[in-house]
Amino acid sequence: MSRIVLICSFAAMLATSSAGSANAAHNTWYDDSLACAAVGIDPGSPAFNQCVADLHRHLWAEKNLYKS
Repeated sequence: MSRIVLICSFAAMLATSSAGSANAAHNTWYDDSLACAAVGIDPGSPAFNQCVADLHRHLWAEKNLYKS
């Protein structure tokens, strides 16, 4: 019985942490989109999509450079 409770608790903890990381990833893409829009790039243009992708990739690389 205690194994079942332990497994269920662990599964709930994993589900909660994965939902948080997915939400964090969504927030960073949203913030990158806002930054590209703030500099005046049209949100419907291919340049906007490229700006968001480049900004996201560069910020991710910078963040992970300091972690290692």
